[in-house]
Amino acid sequence: MRRHRVMVGNRVLYYAAQLSHAQRFARARQAEGIQAYVVPDPTPQRTHTARINSLTGKPYNKPPTDGQAAKRKA
Repeated sequence: MRRHRVMVGNRVLYYAAQLSHAQRFARARQAEGIQAYVVPDPTPQRTHTARINSLTGKPYNKPPTDGQAAKRKA
């Protein structure tokens, strides 16, 4: 899991798995007058590996997410 840090000077105030959460926390501290800043996690993101269907040897199909499945059933 990624660990983005919100810091004041050299002290860590908050760890966040999502960069947007760390940025939101830092903005809230800045609004309070605290000089907080975000240090993004330097480790590279994990790559997604497709799950393989053991019966066919091919990757599983993704379910439709654009609402087309609901339209086809109706």
